[in-house]
Amino acid sequence: MGKLIHYISGRVRQLMWVIGVFLLFFYGCTSTQKLVNSKWYEIKTDHFRIVTNDNPKQIKKLAVDLERFRVLQSDFFSSPDQQKLTLYALNDRLSFEGVSGRESAQNTIGQFHNTSYGSYVLLNLNGNRFLPDNPARQTLFHEYTHFLTYSESKQLYPYWFSEGIAEVFSTVDFGENNKYHFGKIPIDRAISLYRSREMPLDKLLSAKRGSLNVRDTEALYASGWMLTHWMLFDTDRSKALEEYLESYNAGADPITSLPKALGMTFEELNEHYKKLSKSQFNYFTDEFSDRSVIESPSIQLMASSEAVAELAHFMAISEKGSEALEKFIAYAEKKQVSSPSLKSALAIALTGERNYTEAGKILETIPADYHGETWYLEAQAKNELYAALEEEEVINPGKLKKIRDQYVQLVNAGGEVPAYWHELAITMQVLGYPRQKYMEILKQAYLRAPRETGIAWWYAMELYLNRDRDLFANVSQPLFMQISKEEPRAQLQSMLIDLGKGEELDFELESEVSGLGQLMSAYREYPGTKALAIAMDYRGAFVVGFNEEGINQADANQNALQTCEEQREQYQVKDRCELYAEGELLVNSTNRM
Repeated sequence: MGKLIHYISGRVRQLMWVIGVFLLFFYGCTSTQKLVNSKWYEIKTDHFRIVTNDNPKQIKKLAVDLERFRVLQSDFFSSPDQQKLTLYALNDRLSFEGVSGRESAQNTIGQFHNTSYGSYVLLNLNGNRFLPDNPARQTLFHEYTHFLTYSESKQLYPYWFSEGIAEVFSTVDFGENNKYHFGKIPIDRAISLYRSREMPLDKLLSAKRGSLNVRDTEALYASGWMLTHWMLFDTDRSKALEEYLESYNAGADPITSLPKALGMTFEELNEHYKKLSKSQFNYFTDEFSDRSVIESPSIQLMASSEAVAELAHFMAISEKGSEALEKFIAYAEKKQVSSPSLKSALAIALTGERNYTEAGKILETIPADYHGETWYLEAQAKNELYAALEEEEVINPGKLKKIRDQYVQLVNAGGEVPAYWHELAITMQVLGYPRQKYMEILKQAYLRAPRETGIAWWYAMELYLNRDRDLFANVSQPLFMQISKEEPRAQLQSMLIDLGKGEELDFELESEVSGLGQLMSAYREYPGTKALAIAMDYRGAFVVGFNEEGINQADANQNALQTCEEQREQYQVKDRCELYAEGELLVNSTNRM
């Protein structure tokens, strides 16, 4: 008996070894090898660019449906035309893992990336294939809805509605004769609602992104879908929904503002909410107008080296890390599908890790013939800029002017990339350009990426210094909803209050309101001869120097500048100190504080 068991276990081990070898061969051994060994295609339409290692004919149909979906969405979202969305449509989990990382591949089949370089969707086309109704397709339309509501729109949606409306549109389907329908419940949301009760209404309405565990997040998606569906497909409730979203973006309480818009008390809405159907749902169906005519997308086979370099660049700007890229590049070189631009992606990743010296060494290995290419200028300018900004000594103006000129080239070559405008504005500020000049460039970065927090934060601070109360509120209020840390939230609120916008808001903070707005308010209370100096850099970091009860205005001005400069050196604020106000008047302006 013992020999028989040993024989069987040996056969099992042999069989498992054979299966393992087969799987390794079938899947290209590793995720990196799968990506490098794949055949890649580029599919283009007017508003989409899809890079895929799947069957291009199937992806072509998907591209047409995306264009149709965009037409459909234009009836619901009034934001201006967006930049072209890039979609990496990967044919299986192994490919997806190679770009997203193992942990992401275990938990998701799709991701939306809103970056300062543009907007991207990453999709595992084979994800959750055991479920009906093509979950990968649903994930794509879910993520594209996020793109439409995130990219150009300055309005922010509460967490439950952002996910709820993306889920409502995720099941869109296109039939013959320009017919379409959407609003069917995704199968995983149906399972979630069937297995457990809805999320408590107050918890649903007040939830913030990143605040829930996995189980509660699933409950939010399902309950958010249910509540959004109930409101969206009724004329009166949809009008109330618009009113609620306006109130939410103006800072109204997220729990009480929804029942108020619906003309109910919270208790009355809660009773309706708990009685909503968990199984029977209507869906919307209609026909497209003539606007829905979509031209056939173009399909082109990509050179392996081009596809590999593009994937590497995406991995770099989405902060996958230099270690993963080094392995990726090493295998690409082994398979002879490397390119000079591939190394530039590694330099970008190293710059993100503040390893400027190593990034510079990588760039030095790229032949001079390529130094005029956009991808090289991007990597070099970025590395040299952030290396210069971290130097303790005074920044070399000549060196920074060369970096500025590189960004001018980048803006001229790739004017729709927000990062190029943003980093050009940084060089201009550090070089001492007038605020009006670098703000014109910063504004262009913001218009191209209003939801990128680093850009929006700096722009909001500059608008505050301009005392532009309405434009500052338009930029800072969505930003307030977007960030979760209490300190910057308190900072924004202090400025809103100082500009007289605070009475229109109903923000609740755990900490005392403080920051630049509070300092400005304090300055206005000082009597006598006074002056205010300020330095604020591209990070939004600032120092203030003020003098009260000076002997004369010139004395007050000098003391304020000296105090500001001492603080600027202590806190390493990059911008220079400038006189901001004399008495109650802003310098070089007739505006009062």
